[in-house]
Amino acid sequence: MNLVQWSNKNEIFSMGIFSLITISVLCLSLISFSVSVRSLEINKLESFLDGVVYSQLDEHDITGATLSVVKDGEILVSRGYGYADLEEKKPIDPELSLFRPGSVSKLFTWTAVLQLVEQGEIDLYADINNYLNFEIPDMVYNNSNNSGPITVKHLMTHTPGFEDVGEGLFVLSAEEKLSLEEYLKKHLPKRVFPPGEVMAYSNYGSALAGYIVERISGQAFEDYVKDHIFEPLDMNNSTFQQPPPDDMASQMTRPYKYMGGEYYEGGFEYISGAPAGSMSTTASDMANFMIAQLQQGRYEGQQIMQEETIKQMHSQQFVQHPDVPGMTLGFIEEYFNGERVIGHGGGTTLFFTGLYLIPEQNLGLFVSYSNGTGLEAIKLFQAFMDYYFPEELFISQQAPDGALKRAEMYTGEYFPNRSNFNTFEKLLGIFQSVQVNVNEDGFLTAGIYGHDYQFVETGPGVYINRNNQGTQFAKTIAFTKDSEDNILLSTGGPITYSKTPWYGTISFLSLLLVLAILIVLGTLLGWIISYILHKFRKKKRSSSLFSKIARFLMILFSLFTVVFFSGLISIFTNINPAYGVPDIFFGIYNPVIFNLLLFLPYLMVVLTAVMMVFTVIGWGKKYWTVLGRLHYSVFTVLALGLMWVMFYTNFL
Repeated sequence: MNLVQWSNKNEIFSMGIFSLITISVLCLSLISFSVSVRSLEINKLESFLDGVVYSQLDEHDITGATLSVVKDGEILVSRGYGYADLEEKKPIDPELSLFRPGSVSKLFTWTAVLQLVEQGEIDLYADINNYLNFEIPDMVYNNSNNSGPITVKHLMTHTPGFEDVGEGLFVLSAEEKLSLEEYLKKHLPKRVFPPGEVMAYSNYGSALAGYIVERISGQAFEDYVKDHIFEPLDMNNSTFQQPPPDDMASQMTRPYKYMGGEYYEGGFEYISGAPAGSMSTTASDMANFMIAQLQQGRYEGQQIMQEETIKQMHSQQFVQHPDVPGMTLGFIEEYFNGERVIGHGGGTTLFFTGLYLIPEQNLGLFVSYSNGTGLEAIKLFQAFMDYYFPEELFISQQAPDGALKRAEMYTGEYFPNRSNFNTFEKLLGIFQSVQVNVNEDGFLTAGIYGHDYQFVETGPGVYINRNNQGTQFAKTIAFTKDSEDNILLSTGGPITYSKTPWYGTISFLSLLLVLAILIVLGTLLGWIISYILHKFRKKKRSSSLFSKIARFLMILFSLFTVVFFSGLISIFTNINPAYGVPDIFFGIYNPVIFNLLLFLPYLMVVLTAVMMVFTVIGWGKKYWTVLGRLHYSVFTVLALGLMWVMFYTNFL
C-alpha cells in the first residue's frame, strides 16, 4: 500500500467516524427535542388541570383532591391537591393518600366477575340463583308472573329489575356493619321490573355480584380482589378492607364538610354491601388499573383479563333507546364532544369520584375529591374534553314542523326508576322527579339534575339539548315504552324514568298535603280561640254528645297530624355536620319515637273512617248549621286525601 492509498483510506475512515458522530449527535438532539416537547406538553396538561382543580377547591371549600391521567400505557400526570389532614397541613400524595371512590369500586367487582367467566366458573346468562345459598324470589310486584330469571349479565347492565334500598348500606362503626351475606339476606329488595327490560341502577345488584365472586372463588371478596387484581397491577395502596389494614391506616385522607363557616371532620364510612363501593385507593394505583383496561388487560407483563374479554366488557351490552348511550358490562357509556367515553362515577357522603376512559384515544382520567357537590369530577372531565377535544355543534334554533303536537304526549312528570317502591324511601324518588313540558315554540323543557334545559326534536321521541355546548348533562334524551305501554324517559347510562300517573305527581300530592295541613292548623287554631273565649266569658258550651265526639275526632286527628309531621321534619332535618346528611341516613335515630311516629298514620286512618260516618250522619240528621256541616265534610275529605298521600308514599 502506497502513501496515497493509505491517505485515501484514512480519509474515508475519518469521514465515516465524523458521519457516525454527526448522526449520533443528531439522534440525541432529536430524542432530547422529543423529550423536551413531551415535557412541555405534560407541563401544559398539569397547568391546565391545576387551574381547574384549584378553582373547584376554592369555590366549594374542598380540602383535598387527587387525580391521574394515562395515555398509551404511561402515566402522564399524577397529582395531589390540598390536604390529607387539614389540622397538620399534610399535603395530598397521589401515590399514598387514600381516597374512597365509592361506586367506581364496582369496576373491580365486574372485573372479578369476568375473570371467573373466562375460567368457565360463571355463566353470564345463567340464573343467579344457581350461584347463591339463598333464593331471589320470583317477581310478584304488580302481579307480574312472567319475569324470568335474573342473570349475571342483568346485574352488570343494571337491568335486574330491583327497586333501590338505601337502608343498612352505610353505617358509621365496624360493629354496625353487616357481613356481605347478612346484608344481602336482610335487605333483599323487591323486584319491580322484569329483568332485562328497564335500566335502574342497583347497588344491591352489584353487591350480589361480589357475593357470587366470593361463593365461586371460595375467598372473601376483598381477598379475591387483592390476589387477582390489586397485586398483578401493583396496586399496593388499594384495599376493600374496612377500615384499611394497619399498615395503610395512616394514609387515609381525612375528609371534611364545610358548614356554617367551619370545617367538620368526618369519620370512616362503612359499607355493608362492600363490592358496591367500599374500596380505598390512590390516584397512582387507579392509573395502573386504567392502563390495564386500555391495554387489553395487560399491565407490565401481567394479564388480568384476555383481550377478547376486555373488548366484550367495553362494548355496549344494553341500551334503553338506540340514540342514547347505555351500559357496557359494568361501564357507563357516554359521549363527550363526539368521543365515546366509558367510565363510572362514585360518591359516598364524604368523597366524590369520576373515572373516564376513551378507548379510541388510549386515554384515561381519574379524579377524586374529599367532599364537594358531587359534580366536580364530571365538570373537570368536560373541561378537559373541551380543551383537548373541542367540538363545534350546530343545534337547530327552530323546532321541526309538528314538533309541538308530537311533544305533547311526552309532557308530564317522570319518576326515577332507581327508587324504592315499597317503603317510605319512595319519598327520595318523588323529590327527584323530572317535570317535562313543551313551550309554544315546540321545544321540550325539563328540569334534570337540578338544571332547567330546553331540548329540540331530532327524531321520533329523540331530543337534543339546545345548551349542549359546554354542558355535561343530558345531552340527548329519548322516550320509549316498556312492556306495559308506560312511557319511559332515558337520559343516558343506567338512568331512566317512568311517566307518573296524575294521582302520583308532586303537584297533586303537594296540593292535598298543603290543603290538609292548612285545614288542620286552622281547625286547631279555631278550637284554641274558641276555648279561650269560652273560658274568658265563663260560659259553658251547650253541645250534644254527638257534636262533642265529632269535634274530638277532628281535634285528635289534627294533633296526630301535627305530631307526625313535626316529628318527621325533626328527624329528617337533623343534619350531621360531619357528613352533610341526616343521622337517619346511617340508621341513627330513637327507634321507640320513630316507631311511634310510624304508628300514628294507622290511628289516623281509623279516625278518618269514623269521621266519614259522622259526616254522613251529620248531613242525614241535619246536625249543626249548614256551614258547620260543610266544614266537617271538607275536613273529612282532606283527611282522606292526606291518607292517600301517606299511602302513596308508603307510610301506610
